[in-house]
Amino acid sequence: MRTTLRLLASAGVLFTALVGASLVQAAQTINTSSTTSCVAQGGTISGANLLTDFDNGTFGTGSGAPNQSPNTDPYPSTVTGGDFTNFYDFFHGAYGYVSNPVTPRNAFQHPGITDPVYGAAGRFFASDPNVDTPTMNFSVLGVVPNQNYELSFWAANSEPNGTPNIVNAVVNGVVSFTTGPLQAFPAALEWRRYGVVFNSGNLTALQISMQSTETGAGGRDFYLDNVELRPCVVDGGSISGTVYIDANGNNTLQSGTEPGVNLVEVTLWDTRGTTTATDDILVSTTESVGSGAYSFSNIAAGSDYELRVDTNDSDLPSDSTPGTATALSVTVTSGGSTSGHDFGFDAGAAVLSGAKTIEVFDPAAEGLYAIPSNDVTYTISITNVGTGRADLNSLFMVDSLPSEITFYNADLDGPTGPATNPVSFSQNGAALNFSYTRDVGFSSSVTKPATFAACNYTPTAGYDPAVRHICFAPNGRMQFGNPDPSFSVSFRARIN
Repeated sequence: MRTTLRLLASAGVLFTALVGASLVQAAQTINTSSTTSCVAQGGTISGANLLTDFDNGTFGTGSGAPNQSPNTDPYPSTVTGGDFTNFYDFFHGAYGYVSNPVTPRNAFQHPGITDPVYGAAGRFFASDPNVDTPTMNFSVLGVVPNQNYELSFWAANSEPNGTPNIVNAVVNGVVSFTTGPLQAFPAALEWRRYGVVFNSGNLTALQISMQSTETGAGGRDFYLDNVELRPCVVDGGSISGTVYIDANGNNTLQSGTEPGVNLVEVTLWDTRGTTTATDDILVSTTESVGSGAYSFSNIAAGSDYELRVDTNDSDLPSDSTPGTATALSVTVTSGGSTSGHDFGFDAGAAVLSGAKTIEVFDPAAEGLYAIPSNDVTYTISITNVGTGRADLNSLFMVDSLPSEITFYNADLDGPTGPATNPVSFSQNGAALNFSYTRDVGFSSSVTKPATFAACNYTPTAGYDPAVRHICFAPNGRMQFGNPDPSFSVSFRARIN
């Protein structure tokens, strides 16, 4: 079973702060706006920062004196990728921590930088990536299930003209959001605050990583600071539906009769009002439960949402294929609920099993035997023992008659019963459409016909020894289920 994690995002520019009122501080600009923050979504931040690693995500403090950087890693084994060193001993592939770097470490860096929240005494993370880039790892306990949280942090390109790096926030192994390229500002470094709101689902603990993505020496230098995870109270709506096996093939859920599929992943995306998927925002991820039902809750109001089902989910029956659309548009209203967003699958493959039985034709119950001059009734039965429907109009059978019998081309039941065709058809749950004139053919050829079109012989009335093969091709799509659907065809012949 996959871990359930729901992520919410507004429909604005993905994780890029709006250029709003900015505070000029020394040789840097501090931009506090964020389109994806809790407040931007109409919510309210409450409670303390849940992150305890890296000094609650602040990276600690210095004395306020210029150019302070520890020589010993204060957080050993919490950063993967790169090598720790003092900020002023940096080389390509290094990372470290620094407070109040009034003096830039080289001519390619902005001067006079301080912590965007705590000023000169605050310490922040600095990186000069190379072949491997740093990933910062947080373990979070005390998570309340089905609670909305805001994950936020500050980031900046440390060079006036540096090649941008990208920082991703990864929650339980999923890239939850990205800064996109960290823009370089020639005049003054700009700290930007980034944030996203997500729902914890059924989790009580989280693993959060801040991950640099760009590699290579030269450029890509960046700063990171003040990573926080706080509860967010935001009004939202709910979405629900069912993942099910479309047993009758009508692309509509028959509740109570068509089985649901457990543990199938369904994702919710914000399309941002565009038709391209490249800019879509992952809003939330969940899984169906035993009845096939799935739901999303506390989803911010919006009209650009799209539900998508994982058609390759390993919990779907083998060889299943989608019967309904695999992506559904949906609108969420604040405090409202929307349901019936169902995903139907044609599960598995048809596996047809056949059997032939022979009985003496004895309508008067006279105790006849299967001896020359007496008639027998052949019955061919086909059963779908597989887990999927047969392809539409795909059934084709040929029964080759032995030379010891002669086909009877007349009323199958004889003059004593109701008028019937020479071939009868019956079914149990197969949902086929049978017509004698359309779906039965004959062949007088010595060789077995390979197609129904080749079954083009017209038999004479009564016993016709020229009939060597009888062909059957009932229309429709043979169903599967429990009990296994079946159909039978019967015809009469004389023992020579």
